[in-house]
Amino acid sequence: MIYLCGPKNARYTYTGSPIPHLDLAYRCDAQTLAKALSIYESVFNVRITSMQEPLLGLSENIGKYFDYLDLDNNSKIAVDVHVIRQGETICPKQNLDFVLQKEDIVDIGPLLC
Repeated sequence: MIYLCGPKNARYTYTGSPIPHLDLAYRCDAQTLAKALSIYESVFNVRITSMQEPLLGLSENIGKYFDYLDLDNNSKIAVDVHVIRQGETICPKQNLDFVLQKEDIVDIGPLLC
């Protein structure tokens, strides 16, 4: 199983455990990044879509980030998606076919790269 973390269940939310942690992570059997994001959307009532326009008009941002819409309060933010695998951080960008492995952490969060 993989771990899903994002704005509604961040690894950096204080729970009494050392940060970052997986206390609030949602566990699922997603095989690809597309499936993991789809599961996160349905569990947490959000929409995550590939950002089509370059963020801040910078061409190097094309194909990199996602729009995250919280359907509970209609707030929208830009997010970056990373996969943490055996301590290594992988940035699959908008490659929704990216294959996930057992125990991967899919982290939907702030723009990091």
